[in-house]
Formats: sequence, structure tokens, C-alpha cells
Amino acid sequence: MNWMQKMRKHALLVVWIIVITFVVGIAGWSVAAYMGGSRPQSAEYKPSPSQAIALVTKDGTPLSYKYWVMPNELQNYMQNIISNYKNYYGKTPDSLFEEPKMQVDAIKQLVDQKVVNYFANTSNISVENSEVDSQLKSIVAKYTSNPQTKKYIIKQYGSIKNFENKIRPNVKQNLVTQKVMPLVANVTANDVKSYYESHKSGIEDKYDEVKASHILVSSRATADKVLKLIKLKKITFSEGAKEYSKDTGSAAKGGELGWFTKTQMVPQFSSAAFNATPGEIVGPIQTQYGWHLIKVEGKKMFDNFNAVKSSTTVYNDLSNQVKNEKFFNWLKKYKKEEKISYRIQGQVLPYVREFYSIPATNMAKIKEFISDLGSYVYPTKGATVNISIDPRLLALYETALESYQKDLQSQGSALESYHYSVGTLSATYLEIPATVLQKKLENVSKEMNKATGTSFSKLFNEKLDIQKVLNYDKSKEELKKQGYKNNEEIKKAYKDYQKKMDDLSIKTKEVLEALYKVAPYSSELVTKLYRLDPGNKKVALQYFQNEYKLIEPIISNKQTLQTYSSKITPYLGYIKSGLESLAYLGNATNIKVGALVTLISMNEKMKNFKEELGYLEQLKKINPKYPGVDQTIKQIKDALSASSTQTVKATQSQATPVLKIPTSSGK
Repeated sequence: MNWMQKMRKHALLVVWIIVITFVVGIAGWSVAAYMGGSRPQSAEYKPSPSQAIALVTKDGTPLSYKYWVMPNELQNYMQNIISNYKNYYGKTPDSLFEEPKMQVDAIKQLVDQKVVNYFANTSNISVENSEVDSQLKSIVAKYTSNPQTKKYIIKQYGSIKNFENKIRPNVKQNLVTQKVMPLVANVTANDVKSYYESHKSGIEDKYDEVKASHILVSSRATADKVLKLIKLKKITFSEGAKEYSKDTGSAAKGGELGWFTKTQMVPQFSSAAFNATPGEIVGPIQTQYGWHLIKVEGKKMFDNFNAVKSSTTVYNDLSNQVKNEKFFNWLKKYKKEEKISYRIQGQVLPYVREFYSIPATNMAKIKEFISDLGSYVYPTKGATVNISIDPRLLALYETALESYQKDLQSQGSALESYHYSVGTLSATYLEIPATVLQKKLENVSKEMNKATGTSFSKLFNEKLDIQKVLNYDKSKEELKKQGYKNNEEIKKAYKDYQKKMDDLSIKTKEVLEALYKVAPYSSELVTKLYRLDPGNKKVALQYFQNEYKLIEPIISNKQTLQTYSSKITPYLGYIKSGLESLAYLGNATNIKVGALVTLISMNEKMKNFKEELGYLEQLKKINPKYPGVDQTIKQIKDALSASSTQTVKATQSQATPVLKIPTSSGK
């Protein structure tokens, strides 16, 4: 997870979100995954094959409709996947570029569920209604015991009874899975031990824990000062945290962080904490957040199997992981032996499944796929992009083009390196063996560490010259392995390669621009198009507005903003710079207004009233009649001129008119 994802996730924690999940033996198969599954049908109802989103087949012939995936099943499944995605990333998946792949993955899992049911039915495994009632009662009692959770359920489903009816089919499905698993995935203690030994490093990273406290300060000097005071027993570690630590969350608790795993902290911090002896203070340790003093209070280490056996929780986790692995291996084997497969129906998802089943390195297959789908995108030779087809197909076509371009670029890296090296090489190093040059490069690098002024510049240029020759030798050797015999063959190959790359770039841009006409709502599309053509001001405005919306929850929360200030500040600067270039340069009025209103919103969230006032006054110059602008300017001026904190707070608490970001149009 990158830092932006972490921040979005952190910011979302300030909002109470319920995710009802209970796993009953198989990872990922839970009520959360299947909540709102297929609606019970009357005995007389039999859908036709054309109504199914996917037909489960045996020997190529569709099985009974009970084993088909119906549209409402996929829809309900996707609602929960999207909800979890939004909870994790702080945004919904892109409907053109991400959601179709997620739907195909969802269908595969739903099909696996149907196959488990088929095995159960043909093996005379059944679940009684009384079993479902009992399990359902237990689940509902668990979640309704929390008043807040109960209130949420009633709000979402209308009543507890509706909630029960909604999850009942999924409870039954999970009970079927529970009965099938012991028959096909029995787990012994030796299985768990073997799994532990082959996954030891990952298990330690996941389960090893340290309990520690820390003091976070801005400089090494301050950290040394605090450490000295603690060693001299002038203050305790807890007192030092309360007085000096800039981590306000833990400072109030004497620096206490509680128990954490290796992956929950940045590497430098984790390494120091996990290598420390309980009771000792380590540091100062530098991370991107500042300088830390760390006091380790306890450890739970799983560096041997006996430690795993002594922990019921860890042992059961590993046992379930082994069970899941065995189960999926059985399922894969069972489908192959019984010749069970499935066929996705519709105009879009079959293409999505086909594309994502192609190995990333199989350029021939990707090229063939592009050709097949291209007959829909370009109906006739020389025609423009067909925008009447489903935009998801256009998005998939662009993704395929991008994938092919990346593979082509990877294979052409030696050609590019050779092309950019030849003609700029220093004759001084051309005849020197690569091993000698590598040694010389190391020596020059060492000399650079001591050099200054013109000596440094001379050594730097020498280093570049040596590196060019080394790259040239390496690319020439690689091209020789690929079968190129002389410079003329290489030149011709590079020319052909460059033409292919140029054609792909032109086609990619062409498809994205056509797609933008029919689906400007796609944030992924806007990002792709902006990177290809940052000069398109309409797209640029939408791009920066989208980027701002992603960080809005972060900058709206003071604690989150403070925690990630070192990371978010440069990113904010990037967004601000992009918006200002649109607001102040010679663009259409609606582009300027859109950029200014976004900047005003950003500064309002961060309480940067002086900057906000500047943008407001610029907005008034451009559009004096913009709704609410005069009232907002007055309120900001009152806040800035207030003589006391109390007056400032009172002024700031006034309702500020919302400045609606206009829809940008034109360039």
C-alpha cells in the first residue's frame, strides 16, 4: 500500500463505517462477500440461458439453471466489493477501467460457489433449514448486540427481519462450504508445520509483535537532549513523551503505541524496535517523520513452531490458511476432472475475461486480441473510433494497446539504449574492456565524493562518458544475442520499432479522446488523457479537481494532515501549482473559475484564510456576480481582522456559503 492509500484509509477511519464480515472456514467466502445473494425463486420459475450472466457447463453443456450466475447475484456481490474498495481506497472503482475486471473476478468466485454446490448435491450433502435458522440467529444476535451496529442495519435494510432475509441464502451457502471442506481439505498438525517452515519469513512479519512507546521530535539534537535527561533520571520516558513528543496521539499516553507488527511501522522504526531488548531505550532513530526514541516493553515472537503451537490464534490462522490452500487445489482439480467450466455471456465481459487471461508476456496473443477487438473499434479501414459501442470496450481496447506498448518497449530497451548511446560516445573509452571500465567508474565515483568545483564537474562528465560506453556495450551484447549481425540491421530494427511505438501512441490518444466524448466521468480516463495531453485545459482542470477530491478527506482532518504532512505537503503543492496555472493564465473564463473555486475549497478545508481571501478576490474580478462571493469575502476579512481568539472562533464558526465548483466546458 503506498503512502497516499494509507492516508486515505486513515482519513476514512474518522467516519464510522460498518463492514459485516464473518468467515466460516474459507478465506473470502463470507456473508460480507455474498450479502444480498440470489433471491429465492418459486419452484415453477426457470430462467432461460440467455438471462444468465454466466453458464456453468460440464463437457461443454450447461448444467441446471441452479448452477448459473444470474445478473442479480453479480450485482449484489459487486455492491459489497465496491463498498469494501471504497472503504479501503477512499473512492469508488473506475467504472470503465477497473470495474469490468472486478466483475469478471467476481463471476469466477460465484462460479466456484456453484461448483461447490454441485459437488454437495451430487454427494448427497445437504443443509437443513434448522441449521440455517440457528446460524442466522447467532449472526444476527452478534451484530445487533451493538446498538450502533443495530441502528445501521435497520437504516440499511429497513428492519432486522429484512436483514435476516437478505443474508439467509449466504448463510446457507457458507454452511454447505463448511460441510464440504472437511471431506476435501483435511488438515493435520504436520501440514501446519510444513506450511510454517515454508512461509516462516512472511509469518514472522505478520504475527511477530512488539509493545513499545516512543518520543518523536524534529531534530537529532532534541532527541539527544531528551535521551540524556532520561538517562540522568531527571525525567521518565513517559514524562519525556508528554513534554517533548510531537506525536500528539501517543504523547498524551506517555508515548505508548501498544502492540504492533513489523509491517505496521516504517522499516527504520520496525528494525530498531524488533531488534531491541525489552526494557531498553533505543535511538535516536531517524524516519521521514523525524527522530524517535523507542522504549520496548514486550515481544511476542514466532521464530519457531513451538511458539506457533502455544498461540491458539496463530495456529488456527495457519491451519485455516492450509485448509483454504488445500480446498482451492481440490476445487481446481475437481473442475478439471469433471470437465466443469463456465461461459460468460454479454457483449463486454467475455472480452474482459479473454484479455485478462492472456499472460502479460505473450505479445502475440495481446496483438491478436487488439486486432479482434479493433474490428469493433474501427469498423472500416481508415475510420474514426466508433463511439457508439459500449465505452467499456473502448477502455479495454486502450488498456490492451497500453499493455502491448509496454511489452514492446521492454523488448526494445536494448535498441533504445543502443540508439541513444551511439554517436555520443567518447572515443577515449570505446576500446577499453567492460571490466576495466567498470572498475574505472567505481574509482571516479569515489573521487567525486571528495571533489568540489571544476574538479567535480570534470569527474561528473567523465562518469557520464564511461556510463554511456558501458550501456552501449551492454546493449550491443544483448542485440547480438537477439540475432542482429551489424549496425545496419540494428538501425533498421530501431526505425521499425520507433514507428510501431509512434503508431501505438497515436492510436492510444485517439481512443482516449473519443472515449472522453462519451465518458468524461471516468477519473482514470481523465488521468490517462492528461498525461498524454496536459495542454488540454478542460481535461487538466478535471484532472486536478479529481486529485483534490482524493485528498480532501485527508486535509479535512487535522490529525491526519499533521501525521502525513511531510508526504502530503509536496502533493498539495503539485495540485495547487496545477490549479493556479489554470486560474491565472490565458484560459477560458469557466476554466479559471473552476480552478479558483477548487483552490478556495482547498484553503477553506485547511483554514488558510489569507490564501483563500486572495483566491476569492481573484474570483470576484473574473466573475463579480459569482453566488456567495461577496458574503464569503466579508466573513474571511472579519475573521482575519478579529482582535481576539474568541472573536476569531466566533467568526469562523459562522456558516460560510458553499461555492459550487462549476462544470468545466471548453478549453
